[in-house]
Amino acid sequence: MRTIVIIGASNVTFSLPVIWSTLRQSLADPFRLIVAAGHGRSFGLPNTVLGRTLPSILECDLWESLAQLKPLSVHALVTDVGNDLLYGVDSTQTMDWVTETICRLEALASNVVVTGLPVDTLQDMSARRFEFFRRLMFPRSTLTFESALDESETLHHQLLRSGDNERVSTATPAAKWYGLDPIHIRRRCRREAWRQYLSQCIPDTNIRRCGAFADWSVWKGTAQRRWKKSRLLMSQQPTQTFNENELWLF
Repeated sequence: MRTIVIIGASNVTFSLPVIWSTLRQSLADPFRLIVAAGHGRSFGLPNTVLGRTLPSILECDLWESLAQLKPLSVHALVTDVGNDLLYGVDSTQTMDWVTETICRLEALASNVVVTGLPVDTLQDMSARRFEFFRRLMFPRSTLTFESALDESETLHHQLLRSGDNERVSTATPAAKWYGLDPIHIRRRCRREAWRQYLSQCIPDTNIRRCGAFADWSVWKGTAQRRWKKSRLLMSQQPTQTFNENELWLF
């Protein structure tokens, strides 16, 4: 069974109905979609949003599950990098965590795609707009506008350099995909964005009907391990199956 691993944060969560339906419509054979995402997701720190806590990407159960499944055909995508900057982590440490993630995927996947940051959008925004969205989405963050620009640009170029490896390729988000919100892809642009990303991630497949019928039922699924306040909650995986296709969430 072909396995597609997608690692990200809120953009992946928002677009999951499009991603799931696109793969169902485009892949002829059964597949397994394994996703580690979630609002505010960090590569190296646990994060809490609205009372729900998720482990970091590096500490979640995705890796143990992949080791147990031993998939033969794996394609991987790493996106939504940058939340850690808003948690006070500098670009060097963030890139170290992302590099570790990429190395783990390289050991399993035939190809890995890494997306950069929407730096054009960030550079075009005003300090006032940055402060508004920072306080709205990351109310505890103390990241300044100037530091955000410097660190995001540094991280973006480091991400693009990760594509120097022959098994890793990179993609840059298009500025037109973003509106007033500088980090979330517009709803009307999600199909275009994910057609581009998935086509690069799975190059032997024609991604031709990108989310023509988005499957909103995927939002009913929950990550395998999470906490509500101090209570540990576990969900059996896969969280959804459809015609032998599987969706796993971590």
